Amino acid sequence: MGYAISIPFVVLLAIFAYRAPSPSASGIIDPDYYWHLGYGDWIIQNGRLPTEDFWSWTFDGHAYRLTQWLGEVAMAFANQMGGTLGTSTLSALLVTLTLAASYKTARCFLDNRLAALAVSIGCNAILISLSCRPHQFTHLGLAVLTWIVASFQITGNRRVLYFIPVLMAIWVNLHGGYAVGLAYLWMMTGLVVVDAFISKRPDEIRAVAVPLAIAAVIGTLSTILNPYGWGAWVYAFEIASLKSSSAGIVDEWAATSIKAEVGLNFFLITSAMFVAMAAARQRPRIAQLLAAVALCAIGWSAVRISLMSTILMVPILASSLRSTSFYDLAFNGDGRRYDRLIPLPVAVGVLAALASLSVWLGRIDQTAARHVTANMPEQEVRFMQAHQIEGRILNAPEAGGYLIRKLGQKVSLDTRLDLYGDRALFEYLFARRGEVGWREYIERMNPDVVLINNQAALRQLLSGAGEYRLVFEGATYSILLKNSMRLDIPTVFTDLHNNPILSKLKS
Repeated sequence: MGYAISIPFVVLLAIFAYRAPSPSASGIIDPDYYWHLGYGDWIIQNGRLPTEDFWSWTFDGHAYRLTQWLGEVAMAFANQMGGTLGTSTLSALLVTLTLAASYKTARCFLDNRLAALAVSIGCNAILISLSCRPHQFTHLGLAVLTWIVASFQITGNRRVLYFIPVLMAIWVNLHGGYAVGLAYLWMMTGLVVVDAFISKRPDEIRAVAVPLAIAAVIGTLSTILNPYGWGAWVYAFEIASLKSSSAGIVDEWAATSIKAEVGLNFFLITSAMFVAMAAARQRPRIAQLLAAVALCAIGWSAVRISLMSTILMVPILASSLRSTSFYDLAFNGDGRRYDRLIPLPVAVGVLAALASLSVWLGRIDQTAARHVTANMPEQEVRFMQAHQIEGRILNAPEAGGYLIRKLGQKVSLDTRLDLYGDRALFEYLFARRGEVGWREYIERMNPDVVLINNQAALRQLLSGAGEYRLVFEGATYSILLKNSMRLDIPTVFTDLHNNPILSKLKS
């Protein structure tokens, strides 16, 4: 009899083969990607971690903790090995491993492999489209953590909990999302205790809650195994306290909306979870119900949190689905015949064809390149390089990472909001809108070069004030220079009377 492999294994490999050559998976469309790569390269070249900022002229020399250094090193190593293909391959690998870990979590409750695969992909569908960034390590960490906890709860084998301290010690150096993992672990411990008291099952406290609590304590202590010790936790609290995050200024921290793709997916997953719990023949445990409500509530708070919440919903959805009539109809009885093995030659042929098609599509796909041209200061950087324009740059934060990576000059802002803080960001945003105090802000910053969005009110105000002149207008950004600077570069004149942007922004 020849070799054969399961359908879920083939599907997971197919997802990897599809995503690995995709330019959009590489990270080039994400503003954070560029400074993440820069830090990774710097660490590899210098063999140590930076202790202060050296990429901005506004916070030059300011102390800075790079707690996700290992994730950035991984990105930089992948980029050095294969360029954008290297980072897209890393991204595809991380999402595939996340799906695999969620699949193993679902398998703790479901005896049908196709059902477990459906739960895994359904809860993590949005992750497949994400670009390469360190937060992908958090998605993998959450999936592995749910697998560990589910395995312990189903089998009662305490040995699986030994992996939690190891996981946390690695995770804390990869990305700050380790705090979410610990919060989940402590939440589940507390809910088990509540459930045991209400259900009058005191034995569960000793058998389940106590081992989980011990694992949570040791896991928490293991997070000090990073270059900053408890300073990593200080960083986590600083990020959480930023008003720019809670106010939704950054897109990924905005409240989850059903009008967007991520919000719609979150709504469908949470709806499926509660429907499965309601339709289950076995009444859901109190801990399970409270966990579902908590994950649903925090998921609506921010887009980024919703992606984490759906990963943590896998065990709840899988355990509830198991005792529904739908599961019996679709995955038991006649439906079980589809849960079969695929002959190895057939699987290899399908995967090879898909990989070849994906590579070809990756070469001709210009979506990511067009996004970079339309949203990053690509043309503007080429103009500045061609004319050797240097000086203090006042720039939009979303353009900062690209400028750091491609131009090699210090910027005024980028998306490292943990460095700049709320004040620096909001001062710029208010000035960009032309709010009261914009002139004082410009006088205090005193930039030589202003790289600003074409539709920003500040661009029109600076041009009209006569202190700066427009020398280039790209697809998204404009470049203004001080009137006394580089007179050899001609001024670009635009008809401001046909541009009602200023009045719109001020209304």
